[in-house]
Amino acid sequence: MKRIFLILLLVAPILISAQKWQTNPVSISLFNNATMLPPASLVAVFNQPIHPGFTAGYEFGWKEEGKHKWFQNVGLSYFYHRFAYQAIILNSQAGYRWYAGKFSAEGYLQAGYMHALYLTDRAVMQSDGTYVAKKGFGKPQFLTGLGLGVGYNFGSNDKLRRLFLNYDIRLQMPFVKNYVTLLPNGTLSVGMQFNLK
Repeated sequence: MKRIFLILLLVAPILISAQKWQTNPVSISLFNNATMLPPASLVAVFNQPIHPGFTAGYEFGWKEEGKHKWFQNVGLSYFYHRFAYQAIILNSQAGYRWYAGKFSAEGYLQAGYMHALYLTDRAVMQSDGTYVAKKGFGKPQFLTGLGLGVGYNFGSNDKLRRLFLNYDIRLQMPFVKNYVTLLPNGTLSVGMQFNLK
């Protein structure tokens, strides 16, 4: 009973303002991830092994006046890192978007949670010095970073249809405690942002 009450409490604001959420933009994007430092990670997404992923997001604006918008979004992502792991990411980005007619440019900071599910067994040392292979539940990690993006709105202010190209620099931590604690990632994404009304 407590669980149902908590879920209703969390969903109530959305149900009460049913029309408002439909005017806020949602986005869908495809991306490729490269585990390198920038600027090498920018071009690596074209010539390294493909580590594909997709994101679904929901944006709400903090303040919008004329050509300026302060925004925040939440997103749920999945990506596949070949030979190593697949991951689920829940993150939020907060930033500033500038409009020049139908064109836009933006910069943002981000933070989130990533859960990596390993594709291979991991060896766990036993008390007698032998190793046993175990899958495990995966590894929880923290993500932080920043990004830049450009976009073009094919729609209008009321019916947003914005195509965008974003480049993110992310730090994944802790990666390997005694080896590489911070793993840099470069992510290039292309997507569409639109409202549902």
